[in-house]
Amino acid sequence: MKKKNLFFVIAFSMILSVVFANPVKNVSAASNTMSVSVTASKIKIKITKAKKSGTLYAYSANEYAKKDTTRGVSKSVKTKGTALGKVSKGQSKTITVNRYDANGRDGLYNKYYLLNGNTIVKGPIYATSIASAKKSIGFTQKSVKGLYTEGDASNIKYAKDLGVSSITLNIDLGTLMYASKSVAPADATPYQVNGQTYYFNTSAVNYYDSVIQKASAAKMNVIGILIAWTNKNYNTYAKALRYNSPKSTITMGQNTSNATGRDDFIAMIEFLAHRYSQSKANGYISTYVLGNEIDFTHYWYNTSNFNKFMEEYSRALRLSNLAIKKYAGNVKVAVPYTHYWAKSAGQVFKECPGPSFAPLKMTNWLAKTSKAQGNYDWALAPHCYGVVNTKAQQTLSDSSMGVLTGNYKTTKELTFTNLEVLSSYLNTIKYNGKQRSVYLTESGASSGKISTKNLKYQAATVAYEYYKVAHLPFIKSFNYYRLKDEASEAKNGLSVGLLKSNGSQKPAYKVYKHIDTKSSSAWTKGYLKYISYKRNGKGSAKKATSWKSAMNVYSTSFNWNKKWSWKKITKR
Repeated sequence: MKKKNLFFVIAFSMILSVVFANPVKNVSAASNTMSVSVTASKIKIKITKAKKSGTLYAYSANEYAKKDTTRGVSKSVKTKGTALGKVSKGQSKTITVNRYDANGRDGLYNKYYLLNGNTIVKGPIYATSIASAKKSIGFTQKSVKGLYTEGDASNIKYAKDLGVSSITLNIDLGTLMYASKSVAPADATPYQVNGQTYYFNTSAVNYYDSVIQKASAAKMNVIGILIAWTNKNYNTYAKALRYNSPKSTITMGQNTSNATGRDDFIAMIEFLAHRYSQSKANGYISTYVLGNEIDFTHYWYNTSNFNKFMEEYSRALRLSNLAIKKYAGNVKVAVPYTHYWAKSAGQVFKECPGPSFAPLKMTNWLAKTSKAQGNYDWALAPHCYGVVNTKAQQTLSDSSMGVLTGNYKTTKELTFTNLEVLSSYLNTIKYNGKQRSVYLTESGASSGKISTKNLKYQAATVAYEYYKVAHLPFIKSFNYYRLKDEASEAKNGLSVGLLKSNGSQKPAYKVYKHIDTKSSSAWTKGYLKYISYKRNGKGSAKKATSWKSAMNVYSTSFNWNKKWSWKKITKR
């Protein structure tokens, strides 16, 4: 939707609203720090012991100070933003401004620089303390067991039968909102954000309502995957939201480098965050995942420029977090990767049609940047397929390929066979003293080419996968992918469904149904003999002698002898 340029109105309003607090003396506080907190009506920027004198400026998220060279593809470079007040060298000061301007625009989405001329004294800094409409939403999960229900509300019956606590739902941003009022049909759903009215696809909204409300009625959490499937309809996905990315033929990223794309994106996330947070009747989305396998750059914005890509993605991630936290304080946004880790796809099997980056490097960048710009609780959502995702004997295949290790610094990939290495890594990027959360939204076990033996291998692998994640406290949901074999995947050997394509149950279905119950061991003991592996990826294959021993394929710092407990598995 095309917006009016409100810069001068915003600037005038914010300058008039500045309130200077008395300087605060705090000899024990760290030097040259800045933090931003947001209440229902005010924004407070706290500066502690400024390194140099300067002027505090507010910038929009897609705008950059002249000497801030990490800009992504944004062309909006400004010597000055909206001036909020001056700070002397060594001074501590809190500057308070109105949150909303006269046109209803929310300053929550701004970032702040303290500038001395063109020199950046501090910034950019975003808000991290936000007064949310709801402090907490969602349901307490009985276990981490979840399911991808194919986006079909009727499949909630399977989720109930399986006893899952969470489901995954794809939300297509490419068809959610109309580009402008002029192209919106009469039955479009209006919604106001930042003083502007946006128009949403009522049919799409009704569909999401049907799935989310059924899940919430069953006390299941919903993980929403925010994804824009490639389309050429500029009426439903505005040109401003699109990157110039010809290789992005499957999914599109959300371009927030320009004012219209930025505002349209905020509008979409606010619409979802508000609608699915305020009442059980409407239903809840408890976690959002932004994009799909972003280490394959063509799924977002195809480029070989690492910093440019990361700034583009992290800006959208930051804006989505702000929009979500505006309505629900405990809802997180997660970053999706493939199963590559310390190496990129291009460095291992070269399966990516465009440039790819190593998820470990990407996560390190996010951790460092978000800490510098205002830390928040973003999570991870890796897709932990096997090294060869069509193989039915996952642990044996994984440990035979020469790409896994027990060290997060060196393992080229992350699969269920070595997933515990994430524990050591997450200890290095803690948020508020705790490991960041991990959500498994697209991970499963294939039965390969359907045969009696392969079906047993799959059932064994499903048990193995669940037993492992149940012991990893950073895993908040394991939403098994998928319920039913998908024909185009299955013909190539990727038969990860708990049901065959004709709807009949595989042995893995019953295993998964009972995996977190008191009868878990009884349902899985007959499948243990189908688990084999090469210890540390070396030597000949050996069969597992117990489920606990099977966990320890690779030597890691995670002590399975101390950590293993059936109490962590049997939750229902």
